Amino acid sequence: MKLPDFDYRKPVSLTEACEMLSSEEDARPIAGGTDLIPAMKYGLKKPRVLVDISCLPALREITLTEKGLTIGAAVTLREIVKSGHNPLLTQACAAVGSTQLQAMGTLGGNLCQDTCCLYYNLPPMTRQALRPCFKRGGDTCHVTKSGKVCLATYAGDVAPALLALGAEVTIASPVRERTIPLGELFSGKGETPQTLNRGELVKEITIPSKKSFGSYLKLRVRKSIDYPLLGVAVNLFPNGEKGVSITVGLTAVERKPLSFTLPPDLSEEKRIEVWMTYLADEAYKRAHPVANTSGYSPQYRREMVKVYVKRAIEEALKKSDEKNLLDSK
Repeated sequence: MKLPDFDYRKPVSLTEACEMLSSEEDARPIAGGTDLIPAMKYGLKKPRVLVDISCLPALREITLTEKGLTIGAAVTLREIVKSGHNPLLTQACAAVGSTQLQAMGTLGGNLCQDTCCLYYNLPPMTRQALRPCFKRGGDTCHVTKSGKVCLATYAGDVAPALLALGAEVTIASPVRERTIPLGELFSGKGETPQTLNRGELVKEITIPSKKSFGSYLKLRVRKSIDYPLLGVAVNLFPNGEKGVSITVGLTAVERKPLSFTLPPDLSEEKRIEVWMTYLADEAYKRAHPVANTSGYSPQYRREMVKVYVKRAIEEALKKSDEKNLLDSK
């Protein structure tokens, strides 16, 4: 399959890149291109202009300060793995696709990847046999038939880990920069999964400087290449005598990545099985996988949410040197 025709732009600064994205009609940023290029070959995306941001210095830095860890949007996943600054993020990045994809794919690109659906991500000839769905500009959903919204699923590996870490995202535009909690980057809409406006792009991600222990687990048919059919990230923040704060991140079970935190009234609970059961049950309630992917059934994937949350907590505890947590188990 051939790529459609497009114009290529290579800005020399972040401001110029944002101005190009704002002024050019139907322009898209590109760095690694591991998500965008296949979509263009399939005819799912047809940008008229590609703005290359892969070499912009402002997007290529990894900075560790007292406030936290800041990673530029154009830093590759492989570079993050090699840096090893944050074990949970490293684990999530290492779970993405293959080594080759990690070497090309970037942090910003992974966060801003498109939602996916078995009835949408099809070659052109196969797609012609189906009535256009909501994501293709049509008026139907092939997953539920009677559905009124697009149910395409967000299935990125990195987002749940960053949500569990309490990360913030800085968004650049031609006139200003703004920093928001990472969760606000995602719209929850299958057609347009991110909340970015025209001319905006992700500049960097910042992870707060807090001592924590985490784990990321991924359910998939094959142990390499595959997108997650379920992804669970768990991060534990020891709070001394106040117990422990735990945040869970989920992916591939909704139209956007999800996260939630252990309630304060359970933070001081010394019996690990109590808050482990609560978090597993809460994740189960929030997860709503649908039949829009190949592999395991939605029912199986939802049941495995509880299993993977408990496993991820157990792995995080093993990494913890907080004896009060381990001794209370």
